[in-house]
Amino acid sequence: MKQIFLLRHAKSDWSNLGQQDFDRPLSKRGINNAAKISEYVRKNNYSVDKVYCSSSERTKQTFDLCSDGFNFPINQADYLDELYFGGISEVSRLIKSLKESISSVLLVGHNPTMHYLVEELTEQRLIKFPTCSLAEITTENLWKDVPLKKCTLKSFIKPKELKF
Repeated sequence: MKQIFLLRHAKSDWSNLGQQDFDRPLSKRGINNAAKISEYVRKNNYSVDKVYCSSSERTKQTFDLCSDGFNFPINQADYLDELYFGGISEVSRLIKSLKESISSVLLVGHNPTMHYLVEELTEQRLIKFPTCSLAEITTENLWKDVPLKKCTLKSFIKPKELKF
């Protein structure tokens, strides 16, 4: 079985109006929510073999705060501009190019790509994919054969649902 974890970045800070979108850091709420997700992941013994993270500041901070929960070293993550600028087709190509020795991957990115990707891989329709939410998708297929609409949305966790 293959696992795909999709994590939308945590809430960003909009207080510096002149700041570029790419450079926005997390807000206090975002930091707290990322810590909640990290604790949830740790308590559920999730782990990943590979991490791809958007190169934006808020996604890097989100992963930094969640990396312990996933038991994955920060310095082994790949930070990709494609996860900031790209859409579903770029992320799908990334998934299909994974080595078969990898059984689980975490992608840390942005909406609407994360939202649309859940809907493209599974037949689930999401109303929203809030900041710092985590989707767990599974498939029995090889990475190169990951089918659209045939994967399973095993869980979808929103930080406001977590009471730690």
